[in-house]
Order: sequence, then structure tokens, then C-alpha cells
Amino acid sequence: MSGFSSKSWVVLVAVGLAGCGGPESSPAVPPEVGQSEQRLLTLVSCPVGSTQATYSPPLRTQPQDVNVTSIGLLSNCYSLLGSSVTSATSSVSFLRPGYSCTGLLDVRPITTQLTWNTGESSTLRLTQFTTAVNGNALIITQTGTVLSGKFVGATAVRTVTLLSTDLAACDSPEGLAGISGPMTITLLGLL
Repeated sequence: MSGFSSKSWVVLVAVGLAGCGGPESSPAVPPEVGQSEQRLLTLVSCPVGSTQATYSPPLRTQPQDVNVTSIGLLSNCYSLLGSSVTSATSSVSFLRPGYSCTGLLDVRPITTQLTWNTGESSTLRLTQFTTAVNGNALIITQTGTVLSGKFVGATAVRTVTLLSTDLAACDSPEGLAGISGPMTITLLGLL
């Protein structure tokens, strides 16, 4: 498959949000929080991971109904609170009507589940924002909330890095059958 060759992936160090500033930097913090600024603490961070999405039928420039399956693995997780969480898996599968390669850049909410090494799970509701970096990499940042399970109520930040050159398969007769890259997840919350 063209999206899964031995190309070297751009490695990014994703820095979790250490705190929230005023309303310009984070709409989640109300403009008036009293005399002190509220700070979100890292509940758990998984700085090492990968994700792979497959598209059936392959994505093309023309919209079509596509089955999307995404599987992710996270490791080296740590917590300032001493949680026993050290790794997680994620998976999501859904049918997306009228999907095309241009849809990869859409801002669209998704729900995904993390299953931690402890057997506990977290259901996340995320909204996707996409940014191009250095002309050859796309950094997809998804932010949202842990709706249920472990770390319920926490703010979730998921970052995936993809090579934009892999998207050239969209114009090929075969289409884009899949795409993969490094992934990180950070969950933030108030004590």
C-alpha cells in the first residue's frame, strides 16, 4: 500500500498544555476567574504512539461513502498523580458518507475510546483541527473532553503527524487506502 512504505516519519515532540492563559489563548477558561489564574495539570500523558487509518473504498478526490477504521497504540504513559496507567489502545470504525481526500482537512467531531493497560477505559469526544507544517507534514490536533470512564471530565489533546506527500495517492487510480503516523495523547484537568 502506498501510504505504508518505509518513508521516514517526521518526529514531533508534542508538548501538552501546561496551563491556560487568558481568553485569547484558551476559550475553555472563563475571562473572569477571580484573582488567580486556573491551571490545568497533566493527569496523564502518552508521548509515544502511532495510529493507522484505513479507508474502504480508498479515498479519492470525488466524494463517496467510505468505511473508516482507525487503530492506535500508545506507550510510555506517565502521570504526575502516580496513576498505574502506562499504555493504551484506541480504535474507532464508522461509515462516512460523501468522504473524499479534501475531507481529511475538515473540522469534525469524533468519539473514540481508549482502553488503558489497567483494563479501564475512557470515552473521548474530540473536535479536529489540522495545520500544515514545513510543507511536508500535517499535524492533526484534536481537542475535547473525556465523557466517561477513567479521567472523566478531563480535557483531551490528541496529536497525529502525517506526511502530506502520502496524500498524493488521492490523485492516483488506486486512491488513498490508508495513512499512518506518530500519535500522542495528553489528558488535562483541575485537582
